[in-house]
Amino acid sequence: MSETIDHVATQTYEDIDVTDWTIVGDEVLGTKPKRWLRHPETGEHWLMKDATYSHRNDGTRYRKGDDWSERVANGVAARLGLPAARTELASSRTSEAHKLGVISRSVLATSQGDNVKEVLIPGNQLLAEPATGRDRSTYTPATIRDALEGVHVPDGVDAGLTAWDVFAGYLVLDAVVGNTDRHEENWAVLDRAGHRCLAPTFDHASSLGFQLADEQRRDRLRTRDSGYTPEAYADRAKTHFAGRPHPIAIARRAIEMPGTDSQSLWMDRCREVDRLVEPLWLIPEDRMSLPAREFAERVLRRNCQRLLDRHD
Repeated sequence: MSETIDHVATQTYEDIDVTDWTIVGDEVLGTKPKRWLRHPETGEHWLMKDATYSHRNDGTRYRKGDDWSERVANGVAARLGLPAARTELASSRTSEAHKLGVISRSVLATSQGDNVKEVLIPGNQLLAEPATGRDRSTYTPATIRDALEGVHVPDGVDAGLTAWDVFAGYLVLDAVVGNTDRHEENWAVLDRAGHRCLAPTFDHASSLGFQLADEQRRDRLRTRDSGYTPEAYADRAKTHFAGRPHPIAIARRAIEMPGTDSQSLWMDRCREVDRLVEPLWLIPEDRMSLPAREFAERVLRRNCQRLLDRHD
């Protein structure tokens, strides 16, 4: 196991106060309350997701880390060279509460100069067959690749890559951060008058042990029980794909499929593990505790180690 390196952050991620931003509507997709806000200067729409809470056995509650996990994953995506919806830490204040969360900028074009509307088509509307039943047997990398046939790559992507190559990169990102929530509505295609391109990746909060309480993290960081370490936690992650395999298994399956030309690209970028852990140490201290950082770093390093072992 790699040792946690000594980090001294020279900067931290911005925490944007959205108290005075206008609420323009609620988001209907997903299970958590979310609302769309309008940036007061640019007019851009940003999705605000409040951090959520969980209860301990004694009835007290603690704030989960679905704010920082989303921001960290966005930073990892940038270091992997993947197109991702811009995400920032955010907070809002009322007379009753100080809410913490993240804002994610809409991937839809802000303006349509030629009045042609751009729409977001989620994956569940693109797949030939819906993934139903407990085994979800129709939800596989292969069925996603088929659904992306003829779809273009997002702007700014490395030359020569296909939409499927980029999506395989999304699955590598999931493997690195342990994202367990890449279901059919957590990826999409942008359609503009019939021209379709893969949407930037979005919604990665279910990562890096975000839902644990700090006392659980401390116990796992200190334990001598090999089945209770952060590495053991990382190894037990499950996806929504057929058979509920680990994110690493899905990423490997995707990059090793015949006709996928991005395997060496994503693996080379995963070798820069010290760069990939940097976002963990750019979260402000009032958002992410030291046990949360140390736990998440060990999870991330473990995932990279396992992902690379097959290729080194």
